[in-house]
Amino acid sequence: MSILDFPRFHFRGFARANVPTANRSIHKNIDIATNTVYMNGKPFDLAMPPTDFHAHLKQLGPRFNAEGKPDPDGIFSQATGHNACGNNHFSWENVRITGVQLAVGPINKEDELVGTKLALWGHYNDYLRTTFNRARWVDNDPTQVDTATIYAGQFTLSDKDATPSSPLMFTADINQTHSARWVGAHHIAERSAHFLDDEFSRTRLFQFSVPKEDPYLLFNSQGVLPASLRYLQQALEDGNVLGLTVQYSLINMSTPSKPDSPVFYDLVGTIGLWYKNELATYPSGRLLLPQNTDLGPIMVKVHADWLSLNMPISIPFTTREASAVADNHPTHRLGAKFPLGNLTLKSQSGALIAHIPEQQYLDFWHNNGVLDVPLLNRPDDSLILVSDKARWTETDWLVQSDSNNISLEAPDKLKDKTYPKTISIRSYYRGEPAQHPALDIRVQNPELIETQVEYSTQTLGHAELTLNGRLSGATRVLLGEAGSEQDIGVRVLPDDWHLDEVPAAEVDYAFLYKHVMGYYELVYPFMADKVFSLADSCKCETYARLMWQMCDPENRDKSYYMPSTRELSLPKSKLFLKYLANVEASVKASDALHAEQTVITSKVQLIDELKKAVDLELSIMLQYIYAANSIPNYAQGEQLVQQGRWNRAQLALACGASDRRRNSGFRGTLLEIAHEEMIHYLVVNNLLMALGEPFYAGSPVIGQQAQTIFGLDTEFSFEPFSEHVLARFVRFEWPNFISSPGKSIADFYASIRQAFCSLPNLFDGVEGKRSGEHHLFLNELTNRAFPGYQLEVYDTKSALFGIDFVVEQGEGGAVDAPHFESSHFQRLRNMSAALTAQKIPFEPALHVLKNPVLEEREGCIKVVDAKARALMKLYQGCYELMFLMMAQHFAQSPLGSLRRSRLMNSAIDVMTGLLRPLSATLMNMPSGIPGRNAAPPIPEPISPKVIADYSLGCQMLAKKCRALADYAINLETGLVGKAQLEMLEFYYQHLTDLAQGKITKEA
Repeated sequence: MSILDFPRFHFRGFARANVPTANRSIHKNIDIATNTVYMNGKPFDLAMPPTDFHAHLKQLGPRFNAEGKPDPDGIFSQATGHNACGNNHFSWENVRITGVQLAVGPINKEDELVGTKLALWGHYNDYLRTTFNRARWVDNDPTQVDTATIYAGQFTLSDKDATPSSPLMFTADINQTHSARWVGAHHIAERSAHFLDDEFSRTRLFQFSVPKEDPYLLFNSQGVLPASLRYLQQALEDGNVLGLTVQYSLINMSTPSKPDSPVFYDLVGTIGLWYKNELATYPSGRLLLPQNTDLGPIMVKVHADWLSLNMPISIPFTTREASAVADNHPTHRLGAKFPLGNLTLKSQSGALIAHIPEQQYLDFWHNNGVLDVPLLNRPDDSLILVSDKARWTETDWLVQSDSNNISLEAPDKLKDKTYPKTISIRSYYRGEPAQHPALDIRVQNPELIETQVEYSTQTLGHAELTLNGRLSGATRVLLGEAGSEQDIGVRVLPDDWHLDEVPAAEVDYAFLYKHVMGYYELVYPFMADKVFSLADSCKCETYARLMWQMCDPENRDKSYYMPSTRELSLPKSKLFLKYLANVEASVKASDALHAEQTVITSKVQLIDELKKAVDLELSIMLQYIYAANSIPNYAQGEQLVQQGRWNRAQLALACGASDRRRNSGFRGTLLEIAHEEMIHYLVVNNLLMALGEPFYAGSPVIGQQAQTIFGLDTEFSFEPFSEHVLARFVRFEWPNFISSPGKSIADFYASIRQAFCSLPNLFDGVEGKRSGEHHLFLNELTNRAFPGYQLEVYDTKSALFGIDFVVEQGEGGAVDAPHFESSHFQRLRNMSAALTAQKIPFEPALHVLKNPVLEEREGCIKVVDAKARALMKLYQGCYELMFLMMAQHFAQSPLGSLRRSRLMNSAIDVMTGLLRPLSATLMNMPSGIPGRNAAPPIPEPISPKVIADYSLGCQMLAKKCRALADYAINLETGLVGKAQLEMLEFYYQHLTDLAQGKITKEA
């Protein structure tokens, strides 16, 4: 029976929790029933800066110093808690298998599996196509300590010496959330007079299960698995086994040294088999509850000859040292478990069942609180566990559900519509499924929800509980008999249904901030501190689509869902889609136009070829972006349908679906591929930097120059989307395992790969990474197989892995390879097939120029319209600014995190927040050439000026930004959008602050 049976795998490590604490509202300044924030007894005026509320909250106190003692000038405020800037990220850190039990008896500490690494990951984000996905810890009711819920998507086991690119030994998807099932308040007896003493001594037990029938529960089939893991594989074949159960406890929260920083916990757990008739997220067995509230619950399972006890948080520790053990051991050393003497398990009638020696339960770090003792007699009634100092009594009936923290929508009173949820509840009598004779279900605040139970006539102990929200707020549903009942936490979200009637045209930024985003900006400042402020309209307009995708209610149970605290009601979430439609519609569709293989023999040559590869990837990426942006967005496409120029089927083909989710048509697919080409550009730069070279910005090349440099006979040109252009793109990605005339890009990389295999002394032999890291725009197969991969290159093996990643993502590896269907080649072929299959030829692109430029250039067309030229100059300046930011980042910290560097993130913002909307505007402006619109100019070659001093470098970038902002302001009114002007002003100040050291280099 689950971890009380065999095989059994014990593990231990740490958990990192970055949970926000300002939402706990100790001064009652947050009303979770309405998502209203109060200051001085009145709703906060959202016209005021959010920092005013943050300052108000901090001054409320009480305050404490770094040692946690009362101090009016202390660095901690209890009103904000120890981590007001928490982002809900939750991760397992250095968690390893510590022991294996295949049968009753001693724990094997020498098994091959001991030392292997376990990891808990979040869900793959198929919008951003990310690896290194974090799970989330969310308090369903922030005012209650026992409502913690974990949103996780993947559970993995890897070799003890595994790197991020090593194959996994085991992986499984996690298909449901799991919440804290047992919560203890006094797990450490010693108190230190620290204001967080209650948190230090609090313990939580979690459990999740993974079904064996899931197609993504996979053991590594390439290598030889340890014998104990093969034994587990065989055990899973038992017809009574549903899958695996993973139970873990979090204890001993670390003392934060400063505010707004994550904390660590000791993590202790056990893996076992998940059997039929067992809950997935609640421990199985016979439940014994303590008489003393300092103690915790115990689960007992009676076997044929022995008895097993599940008691990881049942007995407290005596002491806790004041300081963390070490940098690599971020928690505090604990003293021994509290000695309660030898424990005796008896039946209610007095029959002796088993003895549990004191030394056995005190040896917690050896057995993780899961014990086996000889069975003396089989019990025939309720159980009692006693010693001279403690007593646990069995609760005969256990009534529970796998879903014990639930959010409900408030009823839509205008439409007389409710949004009920039905969950399964299970009844067990002394550990076995049974129909409860008089199941009592009560609600603490019955005015908030109503309940209805339907008992199963087919499955013993099963019932369906339907919960229906009536009023907003938080409450509990109590299951079972008074005094021993279990409960389900329920939160009814705010009643925001009046917002559902607001037309999309009225949902602009100001409306969205007032009714939705202002609350989160006040209560969860991590967005403004680490990502972007919701009070910055230019950022919100830039990322309107991403905001909708992250807030889409379909993704509510995904770890990446936003807001991560899950307080967003359905009508409010739908406002993001309306806002996106509004942003898209701001660019009007233009009126109809009626006008007429190399052998590399040295490191020097390899570096030269890698620089060509950077130019190649940059040139291809920009061509994809150009073609994608030439297709109208969905809102523009709807206008074309209304004008009779497109039909609905053509709109779907070009732009996807109106829900703006995963199907974005030809336009979205091309942008996805372009994003992945950007990753290829970074991979090749990482290869260069691993060889000791600086970051190379690269230059886009076209026409004859491209053919001369790359040796490819496919034309390089910036053209609007068409069948012809799509055919060129297919040729770009043509695999070398399919015969074709001429040299291909795959052949180009084959030469580079061979050089890395054959050339000696390419790397300097010093261990450690040599390049940047990135985790956006990878694909799901990469995330599933290598969830920790972030493009690192540091030796020959990682270099070859990076080259293979680029080639496989482009060409697919082989026709029968897993990557083939998601490869650029096959996706482009599918687009081509869909386009050519149209009965009536369909050209969805705007009539924009081919190869537009500002000055005469071979093979290009000079734009002559004055307004378009003025805007093209701004575009060119912003393009240069983006690459200057990237070059300055790599010059300062080539080994740093691309996703945390403020300069690198600024470059991404310039690309999406400036270049993208400027491109859309240009493509709807006349070029001065009859029959053709203007477009972004082919970028001129850039030689980024890098300044070694970080402050002076940022100052240079700020001046560049200031000059661009001044230039944009002086253009004709309406030519540059408000958001783009604000973006330039924002980054002028941002870069100035970086130069002056007012903000950190990394977010």
